Amino acid sequence: MSTAENLPLRNGYGVTYATLDETGLHFESELAIHLRDGNLLTLKMPTRQSEQRAIREALRGRINQRAA
Repeated sequence: MSTAENLPLRNGYGVTYATLDETGLHFESELAIHLRDGNLLTLKMPTRQSEQRAIREALRGRINQRAA
C-alpha cells in the first residue's frame, strides 16, 4: 500500500507520468496537495506496481488496435 493511499486527503491527488524512450517505459509519480494558502505541494512517491501494470496493458491494447 502506498503512502498516498494511507492519507485521508480532500485537497490532494496522485499523478503518474509515463514516458517511453529507446530504453523502455519509465514511470514517475507524485502526490499533489492543494494547501490552504493556495499553493500546490508536490511530493515524489513510488509508482504502484498495479498502476504500472495497468498503464502497460492500456498501451498494449492501443498498439494492438493500431496493428489490426
